[in-house]
Amino acid sequence: MKTWGQALRILAAGLAGIGMAGVAHAEVDEVKLVSQYGIGYMQLTMMNRDKLVEKHLAKAGLAATKVTWAKVAAGAAANDALLSGNLHFASGGTGPALILWDKTRGNLDVRGVGALASMPNLLITRNPKVKTIRDLTDKDRIAMAGAGSSVQTTYLQMAVSKEYGIENYKKLNPLMVGLPHPEGLRALLSGTGEINSQFTSPPFQNYALEAPGITTVLNSYDVMGGRNTFLMVWSTNKFREANPKTFRAVFDAMKEATASINADKKRAAEMYVQEGGGKESVDKIFKMMSDPQVNYTMSPERLLAYAQFMNQVGTLKNKPAAWQDLFFPELHDQPGS
Repeated sequence: MKTWGQALRILAAGLAGIGMAGVAHAEVDEVKLVSQYGIGYMQLTMMNRDKLVEKHLAKAGLAATKVTWAKVAAGAAANDALLSGNLHFASGGTGPALILWDKTRGNLDVRGVGALASMPNLLITRNPKVKTIRDLTDKDRIAMAGAGSSVQTTYLQMAVSKEYGIENYKKLNPLMVGLPHPEGLRALLSGTGEINSQFTSPPFQNYALEAPGITTVLNSYDVMGGRNTFLMVWSTNKFREANPKTFRAVFDAMKEATASINADKKRAAEMYVQEGGGKESVDKIFKMMSDPQVNYTMSPERLLAYAQFMNQVGTLKNKPAAWQDLFFPELHDQPGS
């Protein structure tokens, strides 16, 4: 028969075990997300402004969880923060997301949470001699955010492969200059300096094309054969498994924001302008968002072909067999490509 002392020690050990289990399953007390510049991040703007993550955290019983937002200029910077543990949800172009998916397989296991938008990206120039990419010379310089790893980098490499053969896919890489979209736009429109072209996205390309002498050289949709996912959100499976309720709250906030934008783009445009998204009018932003080529959706579009090209040229070591390989299961019941 156990003594009272033995019984108390057993009870204390049991309570300690319960306490340790509680710690093991406790979710983060702060969730950290990042956004970038442009109307492609509209869902994130809305999630922040309407406190949608907080709303879904509260539904999950995590009302005390703090939600922190930051802004970066390129997906590569978001990747650095994600790998260091200073970020839980990264956002940016598909290029940086896929590169991290490739590098973290078997450890952090980075995958997509959902797409944000399909938008045409344009290579534009002020050089009147440049009509196609074949006209670019070593005297031209192309500004692009995250040059070398960005989504625009891969678009250009795909276009070059079609023109010069896949073995020459890096032929125009020396012309790339890494600049955030706003800075690249200012450099292009200044009319001075080495930057005479830019590979960018809405709304920056829209602003540029309003200026005299700026013309379009290449449209990413022509490269991809149609509408293509440009931006997405990604995270680590390590975070997802340790914080299932928090992960689901962010996922559901994205779903709600996407539905809200498509239901009322005018309100989304108003919010974008109010949040300092640009100096343009609400009507102008609304017009950009209403372009039939622009699609706000969490479902990836033509992303598999994009990823498989990256594998073909060696940017990715691993070749995805289906788009679902690139995203967490929460999205797998959606249509995608």
